[in-house]
Amino acid sequence: MDALVGLDLGTSSVKAVVMQRDGRLLAAAGEETALHTPQPGWAEQDPQDWLAASLRALRRAVAESGVSAQQVAGMGVTGQMHSLVCLSGAGEVLRPAILWADSRSQPQVDALLRSPGADALAEWTGNPLAAGMMLVSWLWLRENEADTARRTRWLVSPKDYLRWQLSGDLGTEDSDASATLLFDPFERYWSQPVLDLAGLREENLPYVNLSARAAVGLRPSMAAACGLRAGTPVVFGASDQAARAVGQGLLDEGWAAVTIGTGGQIFAPVRDARAAARQAPHRKAVHLFCHALPDRWHLQAATLSAGLSLRWLRDQLWPGSDYASLAEAAQAVEAAQEGLFFLPHLAGERTPHLDSSVRGLFAGLSLSHQRAHLTRAVMEGVVFSLRQGLEALTPAGAPLEGLLLAGGALRHPLWVRLAADILGQAVFTTEREEITACGAAMLAGVGSGVYADVRAAVQQAVPPLGQPVLPDPQRVEQYTQAYARYGRLYPALRQAGFARPD
Repeated sequence: MDALVGLDLGTSSVKAVVMQRDGRLLAAAGEETALHTPQPGWAEQDPQDWLAASLRALRRAVAESGVSAQQVAGMGVTGQMHSLVCLSGAGEVLRPAILWADSRSQPQVDALLRSPGADALAEWTGNPLAAGMMLVSWLWLRENEADTARRTRWLVSPKDYLRWQLSGDLGTEDSDASATLLFDPFERYWSQPVLDLAGLREENLPYVNLSARAAVGLRPSMAAACGLRAGTPVVFGASDQAARAVGQGLLDEGWAAVTIGTGGQIFAPVRDARAAARQAPHRKAVHLFCHALPDRWHLQAATLSAGLSLRWLRDQLWPGSDYASLAEAAQAVEAAQEGLFFLPHLAGERTPHLDSSVRGLFAGLSLSHQRAHLTRAVMEGVVFSLRQGLEALTPAGAPLEGLLLAGGALRHPLWVRLAADILGQAVFTTEREEITACGAAMLAGVGSGVYADVRAAVQQAVPPLGQPVLPDPQRVEQYTQAYARYGRLYPALRQAGFARPD
């Protein structure tokens, strides 16, 4: 048995893959998931929809792979970070999940920042306070939905909810736990001082194990629903960022990954977590989370609305259009030459502003601007925001020798070109599809004994990098000038009262 299954719970969709131990992808299947915004600034999903979509995707991928259920050695699960799922003592989902892109908890963030213990909280968690993370979403729930909070027995992350449904085991692992603001990432256990602050006990949270550890097997009912055998090992998995890094082979310092998916992230592994945490930029806008390896961490900068900005543009103005045709039209527009800028702050912004109140903006609109100009401005604005994240991250202890590009951006060369020219770096891509789900499958291979460890999995299953896309000197200069103008927009919004006040 050497076939492996990976399941990736994203915000826009669920992806399932079946791969061989050498990394060859046998099949992939995806199912879209609905995002609900019942009030401005809210972002919710129904966890039961995640499960239904996951089972459909798994069944399709297994069927299309041509492998038998007996050939599958294990399954790994990964998914979106930070979000809050509330379960009753009977395992009932008590309300829709509050997602990472949700900003309703900003008043709770502000109250914590004004409290005498704000600095201590940063010390305990190694992370800045931000709306949409489990701790502050829970504090909002206690204040606004007291009955739901009272009935809540467990607080669970999205991928851990899925793994519990699939296996019956309610556990988590370091990488996802460290993204909750309830975890000590340095010592790798739930932080008692933060639990006290939140009015929680350790018993309200899943127990913590290693990413590649397999605890129990697939439940018979779930096995029947997805076409696998009962008892198939289900490993603890990892956060989507850590799993993607495993799928890319990004384990050590010296490189960073830029992901343009629903959100945008910059991921840089570090060996000395405490040294990285002591850097001032980290305190303001850069996160420190555990990697999927027990002796590695990573710094992370985040843009909340990356591909989500393009999805919003398409859905609101040209519903039914495909992304490829939009990007193709945008490719014909000259780089930053039309005087049109877009701030991708549709759900607030994380790095470098940590401002959930700011919103998106088109600046410089004229009668001459058409669909292609709007599309290009959105794509450029996303990468400008990522450049701000890269600049915030680099002084925080992350030496960079090269950039790996991942996410939906790989589907069109314009994203790759923009990343190289705006970030001013050689950008490496991979032909591998569904990198994050493949990373989860590789962790499944470690947990089921197909690989000796994560490094062995990388050596056997990650394809070599191809030739990089190099920045074009002329466009780099154009974008450097445009980036300076872009950087003045957020302070202008703040001065005008459309962002967090000084």
